[in-house]
Amino acid sequence: MSSIDPTAISRHRSPDLISGYRLEKLVGTGGMGEVHKATQLSLGRTVAVKLLNAELAKDPSFIARFQKEAAALAALSHPHVVSIVDKGKTDNTYYLVMEFVDGPSLRELIRSPQLDMLGALRRMLEICRAIEYAHGRGVIHRDLKPENILLDQQAGGIAKVSDFGLASFLDDASPSSRYALTSTHVSMGTLSYMAPEQRVDAKNADARADIFSLGVILYEWLTGEVPLGTFDPPSQRKPGLDARLDGIVTKCLKPDPEDRYPSVAALIADLELLVPGSLPSLLPVKQTRMQRFKAGVRQVVRVTLRVAAGLMVLAASGVLGTAYYLSGERRAPIAPGAALMGYLGEPRTQPVPGREEANAERRRVTLGEGLAEQSLVVSGRPVNLEEKTLVFPWQEDTQSVGRVRVDVTRRDGDILSLISRFSVAGPPPTWERRLRDMFNLYQPSAPPTVAMMLLGTTGRYVALVHNGVGEPLRLEWALGERRGAMLGMESPRTGDVALELAVDAEGRLEAFLGAGKDRRALFEPLVLGTGWVEQFGDAPFPAYGCIEATCRVSGITYELRQSPPGGTTAPVPTPPPPVVKAVATAAVPAKAVVPKKAPPPPPPKKQPPKPAPKNGKRR
Repeated sequence: MSSIDPTAISRHRSPDLISGYRLEKLVGTGGMGEVHKATQLSLGRTVAVKLLNAELAKDPSFIARFQKEAAALAALSHPHVVSIVDKGKTDNTYYLVMEFVDGPSLRELIRSPQLDMLGALRRMLEICRAIEYAHGRGVIHRDLKPENILLDQQAGGIAKVSDFGLASFLDDASPSSRYALTSTHVSMGTLSYMAPEQRVDAKNADARADIFSLGVILYEWLTGEVPLGTFDPPSQRKPGLDARLDGIVTKCLKPDPEDRYPSVAALIADLELLVPGSLPSLLPVKQTRMQRFKAGVRQVVRVTLRVAAGLMVLAASGVLGTAYYLSGERRAPIAPGAALMGYLGEPRTQPVPGREEANAERRRVTLGEGLAEQSLVVSGRPVNLEEKTLVFPWQEDTQSVGRVRVDVTRRDGDILSLISRFSVAGPPPTWERRLRDMFNLYQPSAPPTVAMMLLGTTGRYVALVHNGVGEPLRLEWALGERRGAMLGMESPRTGDVALELAVDAEGRLEAFLGAGKDRRALFEPLVLGTGWVEQFGDAPFPAYGCIEATCRVSGITYELRQSPPGGTTAPVPTPPPPVVKAVATAAVPAKAVVPKKAPPPPPPKKQPPKPAPKNGKRR
C-alpha cells in the first residue's frame, strides 16, 4: 500500500462497515483498495483492515488475488511477516484484517539522506529471513519492493514483509491453488523490481525471482538508485561503502537465474559476514509431504539425465541415492583454508631458482629468477616451476589438494608483504571425472580454488582465497582462538589476478587487489595488534594452496623487515633557542636589532696649569 493522497482523506467510510470492527482512520491506498486503522471490538486491539475496491470486487480475477493474499498470509507465521487476523465479505466488497504495523514503509527510509549501512544490513537480513521462511513454506512473494516492507516502530523498527497478493505457491496441490492468477507467458509485478524471467513468464518464475528483487532493494537502499541495464557496483556509486557488498549485489542481479544465489539462505550466509553480532539464521522449515515428494521427483529427474550415458553410471547413482537417504544428512562443506591445512601426506623438499636480498633492516625473497637456490616444502599434489611460474598441474590419479611452503630460513621483522599473481581453472571434464561427480551428487566437490597463505606454527594461518573469475574473494584466518572469514569483491573477469597480503608494525593485516594506481583494499583491516608475530607462533612462512583445479602462481615476492626502534627515526638534535629578556615597551614596528659597539673611552682630561705665586716663587 502506498501512502495516502490528499483526495483520499475526503472518502468517508462508516465506522461500523465491518461487523466486529470499528474503522478509525484511512492510513493508505493502493491499486486494489484502501487500508484503514481499526479497532477489533472483541479484544479492544488495534488492527489494519484492507478493503478491496468496490468496483474491483465485481471482477473475479481481483477477488481471487485478494483471497490469495489471505491464503498466503494464513500459511505464514513469522516475526518479520505481517500476520493475518481475519477475512470476510460485506454487502459490496471483501476485506482482510491484519496486524497493524505502526511505522513507515522502507520507501520512506530509503529517501532519507543519511545512510546507516550497518542498520540497513541488519534490516536487510530481517527481510531475507522472512522470505527464506516463506520459501520454506512453499510461498513465493513475486512483488517485493520498498512499499511492501513496513518498519514496526513499536518493536524497535524491525522490518515486516506485507502484500502477498501476487504470491505463488510451490505446492500446486495446496488449498491455495484454486486462487491461481497467472497464466503462462504473462508478466505480473512491479517492473523495476522484477527478475528478467518474471517479466516474460511470471507463472514459471521460481524462488530465485525473489532473490533478484532483494538485490534491487539492497542496491537502491545503498545508492538511492534502481539498477537499470549495465550498472556500476554500489561502492563506485557511493564512495565509502564496503566493497564486499559489490559481489553480493552483483550475484543477486545476475540475468540468468542459474548464476544467482541458489537460495535465500546462501544470500543470508554472505550478509551475516558483514554484520557483526547478527543473529544466526532460522532453522529450515519442515516441508510438507507433498513438497518432499515433489523435491524427490525433481531430484530423480536430474539424476536420470546425468546417468543416461550408461547402465554402470545409473547403478552407481542408485547406490549413492540409497546411501544418501539412509544417512539422512549432508556433511557441511569444509572451508578452503581448513582443507589446505589438513594432513596431505609426508612433505617433500623441492629446490627452485630464486633470489634473496638482505641487509640490516629487511629481507626480500623472490622465486623463479636468480642464482640463489630456494627450497619449497611440498605437501599433497606435485608442483612444477615453468618459466618463473609455480604450477599445480591437474592429474586425475593424484589427490585434489596441494600445498607448497617457501622455506625462508631467516624471518626477523614485524612488517610483512607477500605479492603474487594467480590464475585458476577447473579440471577437464573427462569421463572419469563425470563418474566421480555422480558419486559426489549429494556432496558436491569443492570449487576450483587457489590460495595465498601465511603459515605459522601448530595450524595457525591466514589465507586469501580465489575461486575463479567473477567469484568473490575470501579472507580466512585461524590464529589460536581467533578464527573467522570475510567476503570481498568479485575477482576481475580478464587476465590474471594480482593479490597482496600485508601486515604493518601496528599489526594491521590487509589484503589488496591490483598493483600501482589500480591497487585497492579488499576487506576491512584485520587488527592483530603490535604483538602480531606471536599470534602466528613465529614470523609466518609464505605458502600457496590449490584445490580441484589447475593453479598458476607467478610474480612471487616475500618481504619482511624490522620497523625502526620506537616506531620512528630518532630526531636530529637542534641547539636550544637563545634566551630573550622581556622588556615592557610601547608597541612599535619591529626592527632588526643590531648590537652597537661599545664607545671608546674618553681621552684623559688635561690638568689646568697651576697659577704662579704672587711673589714669583714656585713652591
